[in-house]
Amino acid sequence: MRVRKTYFEAAPTCHILDKCLDSATSAAADEQAIVRIAREVIEQLGISSFRPVSVSWTNDVPWTLVDSEKTIPDLTGIVKRDVPIGWCVFTWDSVLLPTVMRGKLDPEEWRPLLASSLIYEEKLRIKRDLRAVLALTPVAIDALGWLWLFVAVSTLASFNFGLWLIIDFLGLFPALLLMGSLAKSFSKRLRLRADTLATELVGREALGSVLEKMKALGLVDEYAGLRWHGYPSSSEVMSGRPTLAERIMNLNRKSRLIVEH
Repeated sequence: MRVRKTYFEAAPTCHILDKCLDSATSAAADEQAIVRIAREVIEQLGISSFRPVSVSWTNDVPWTLVDSEKTIPDLTGIVKRDVPIGWCVFTWDSVLLPTVMRGKLDPEEWRPLLASSLIYEEKLRIKRDLRAVLALTPVAIDALGWLWLFVAVSTLASFNFGLWLIIDFLGLFPALLLMGSLAKSFSKRLRLRADTLATELVGREALGSVLEKMKALGLVDEYAGLRWHGYPSSSEVMSGRPTLAERIMNLNRKSRLIVEH
């Protein structure tokens, strides 16, 4: 009796499943590498306010209750802080990265971006707070005008309330515009300053090559450099960010200054 050999081919779905498992394993390994790199940069910078153990890919930073992961329903979807393309946001135990950049960079290429973001978030915090106060000055002055107006109404008999009301009301709009302009300008300068300081830690070439790769991949922050944004849904849009081209130009300008000196 003749025995016929039969060969079985693996079902296509098995290959797909294996490929998905390999991809998931590789992604998890990359995320752990990013966490390790983030902790190394945090250690180098001497930062104690962040101890990340995981990576989250997201577009917006959730507003949560203090010491809780529960979101605040009244703020969710109304007041947002986005995770900008080319930057990182940090919570105590997590690194938040923009979803669109997932899988686009090798773990080591995240090092200069992590360094710049950490410097901006923590090392430049005092300067950010001081400049935020300065940006609020025009609105504070207008608020003092309103306070004086109501005090004058109750204390002065012959006081032209209507005229001063119109002056204070009209002054509010330029004050708000000036506040927004100052906030955007200050934030942009500090982010570019963070890039410069990051190059002292990771090297100018490392950050420059990553920014050039982002440019080639079309990873551009669509909100960066906006001059008018209607009804902003993000505090980061309000404060402004440098465009990718401005970041590259900033590095090139610093390089020329070093060569000249």
